[in-house]
Amino acid sequence: MTSTVPEQDGGERRVAPRTRVLKRAKVIFNNGYSTYDCIVRNISATGALLTLDDSVHLPKEFRIKIGEEQNTRLARLVYRRTMFAGIRFIDLTEEPMSAAEAAARQGDSAGEGASTPQALRPGIRRIQPETLPVAVTARFAWNRRS
Repeated sequence: MTSTVPEQDGGERRVAPRTRVLKRAKVIFNNGYSTYDCIVRNISATGALLTLDDSVHLPKEFRIKIGEEQNTRLARLVYRRTMFAGIRFIDLTEEPMSAAEAAARQGDSAGEGASTPQALRPGIRRIQPETLPVAVTARFAWNRRS
């Protein structure tokens, strides 16, 4: 049996159909030092629906071990609604990844996320400090000489 989530216009957003399952899983992050138990409700080749406690905070990217499988898969949190979390597997990407994104992801998974330059992360721009014009700074209260 497949489960689908229709879009606002009635179309299907998922690339692959999901199959209902009821399997134990373990979310692993923080270089393996932190784990959460959860249940996989449905799964496809590209993602899954997890059930977990409301108070659990999931990181944006993590590894997940489903059932009795020996290997883990890299996953990204797509949405979170109360006790349900939709994830997308990113260990097999359909979209080609740029070299900068690959380097940023590699740095994040190796625990070096803080040292990765901001320019490598898509959608984030580093704010460069600039000096204000004299016409503006002259009006600051601490610059007034009375």
